[in-house]
Amino acid sequence: MKKAMALILAAVLMCGLLAGCGGGGQAGTSSTPPAGTASPPATPDSAAPDSTTPGSGAVPGDFGDLGEPVSLTLGHLYTTTDYRGAALEVFAARCAELSGGNITITLFPSQTLTTSQDAMKSVAAGIADMAVGSMSFNVSEVPALLPLDITGIYDPAYFDETIEIIMPVLDEILATQNQKGLWYPDETNMVFYLNEKNAREVHAPSDVAGLRLRDHGMWIGKSISSFGASPMTVMPADLTVALERGTVDGGYTGWGFAQTYRCHEVAPHISYTELAKSCFSPLTINLDVWNGLTEGQQAIILQAVEEMKVVEREELEKSWEAFQQEVTGAGGSIYVLTQEENQAFVDAAAPLIEEARGAAGELGNKLIDALLSAPSNYR
Repeated sequence: MKKAMALILAAVLMCGLLAGCGGGGQAGTSSTPPAGTASPPATPDSAAPDSTTPGSGAVPGDFGDLGEPVSLTLGHLYTTTDYRGAALEVFAARCAELSGGNITITLFPSQTLTTSQDAMKSVAAGIADMAVGSMSFNVSEVPALLPLDITGIYDPAYFDETIEIIMPVLDEILATQNQKGLWYPDETNMVFYLNEKNAREVHAPSDVAGLRLRDHGMWIGKSISSFGASPMTVMPADLTVALERGTVDGGYTGWGFAQTYRCHEVAPHISYTELAKSCFSPLTINLDVWNGLTEGQQAIILQAVEEMKVVEREELEKSWEAFQQEVTGAGGSIYVLTQEENQAFVDAAAPLIEEARGAAGELGNKLIDALLSAPSNYR
């Protein structure tokens, strides 16, 4: 019955539009280009592959008796050529390989099972066994997640360290929604992109004050307001036309989104920040499904997640290099804010942290404390 419901929902959701959390269809990077430059270099080399690198065919360890075979559904919004889409293909393949066919994961890319907005709800209800979706779209129903969208509450240069610190709290929050987080992909650093009419490098909040900037979430909009700009909601499909016509002056989002939706072709003046990642869009699994797996099956899934991260890093680098070339080809440039310039935006948004404490509830405040305990160049 659950699989039938999944297919019915898939047909309905095929018509849904991606509102866009800012990650878009290309990769992000946790690297920190030299600040104060207009030509950031390629990202650093990824870690050397080991014996469990995708494609090696290695089957590390003995996972014991796996129990009865399982077949799981996984919905996501990406194409198979997107870095996350490609990584998820590897994830599904490696689950099958490592389990000798005991675990079958059927992927539903491009919103054919669930949208980014509804991913958490679909997993909670068991319509999808697993899904990837932006947490930014769920802060109204799950206010404990809203601190993740506050500019400067964590330093994206320490993304991996931050995830490790906040993971126990995120597990508690996700458990209230009947799911468990498996993977938190790097969703690309936030950038300001401005159209030709407002062409400039962004060095301080005063450079965007008075401008109309596209947001992708309520608390991201609040961050924009703290800079003195006006947040606007624009659907991704309408964005390039809005930028050309001046309906919107630019945006504040992950550079991966700007690349995917070709924003840089009409707004090629990019300012790269170390203020935040675009959003948090984890791969989650229904908690009942997870608890119903054997220890061996769980271990295989977690091993496949680790291997998926290798693909993620490789594709991050390729996309970043491509984005720089595309911006230059469009007649634009990428300016990288200095630490002092980033600090000015962090300071402007700082009052939002106390505002969030009043809205996020007990678990949300626990998440705020965890975020503030992570390493940062700005505290």
